[in-house]
Amino acid sequence: MRIADATPYGKEFWNRFVREHYPPIGAFMQTWEWGAFQEALARPIERWFVLDGEEPVAAFAHARHALPLGFAYGYAPRGPVIASSHATDERIADVLHAIQAWANERFPELLFLRLEPPIASLPRIVKTGTFRLPRYYIQPRYNTAIPLAGSEDEVFARFHTSTRSNIRRAEKRGVTTTLEPAMDRAGIEEFLAMSRDTLRRNEGKNAYPGGSYFRALIATVPPLGNPRRPDALQLGVWYGRHANEPAAVHFVLFFGDTATYLFGATYTNHLHSKVATYLHWSAMQEAKRRGFSFYDLGGIDAARWPTLTTFKRQFRGKEFEYIGNVDIPIRPVLYRIYNFARSLRKPL
Repeated sequence: MRIADATPYGKEFWNRFVREHYPPIGAFMQTWEWGAFQEALARPIERWFVLDGEEPVAAFAHARHALPLGFAYGYAPRGPVIASSHATDERIADVLHAIQAWANERFPELLFLRLEPPIASLPRIVKTGTFRLPRYYIQPRYNTAIPLAGSEDEVFARFHTSTRSNIRRAEKRGVTTTLEPAMDRAGIEEFLAMSRDTLRRNEGKNAYPGGSYFRALIATVPPLGNPRRPDALQLGVWYGRHANEPAAVHFVLFFGDTATYLFGATYTNHLHSKVATYLHWSAMQEAKRRGFSFYDLGGIDAARWPTLTTFKRQFRGKEFEYIGNVDIPIRPVLYRIYNFARSLRKPL
């Protein structure tokens, strides 16, 4: 196996490979458009195919994240995407070992290259001595996604009784939702105000990225349009209103067969309206109308986010587990220092 620059293959070929070979959760993070978004955040992107002969059998895009003193590391969120024809333990091991040997030769300046293969565990035949699996993880190891098969009534009936009651309560209390084709500067500032309110309510837990993150997201990821484009990443923004006032906003990404809830925020004085639950239901309905198979509610973790996890599980979705970080130390001494400092909660 060898690693080849994916640039000559182009955006359409890349996104099609990701869509065809990725499981339902997290595919958007390996799309071409998500890479463009990372570049807008000043994180240079490189895209690579793993070739078996001349056939691409895996793909991964990694962003370069700067560290102090001129150091950096590479991070491939939810990557590599491995072709279904190579989804056996032996072939997965071949792909990971090929990337490992290549990374050590190509990137002597990086501390490490971080992968997040969408698998539940490493194959036993992987030579783990030169890989590292830190205890912490970047993307959630556990996600819950709502299958959208069946009629709307059937999807609704699978929810927990309290979730169904909250949706009906929102309707009775006059909550309305709209899907907007774009978000202007005023809309972004409104969302940021909601996020600050949400942050205060949660005592600083589940922190949001800064305003530059959302401005770059709006500017680089195309808005959700018609008809459906399964090989393109698109962004839908849902607004919830209660008592004729802005109450909540949700960002939802669409790619392949999955609509993915990315971020949301709600004004505290509108929580009783159940607008957040109703926004999720509105986005699910739209995803179903467009032929998507899953609505990904995002990460769950009963230890870290007990209240949020309980809320999401009441939609009675399917739960997915991924292995987390698989690190390739390129400069082992500095890599150990990085992780030691991280364990002390000292930012690098």
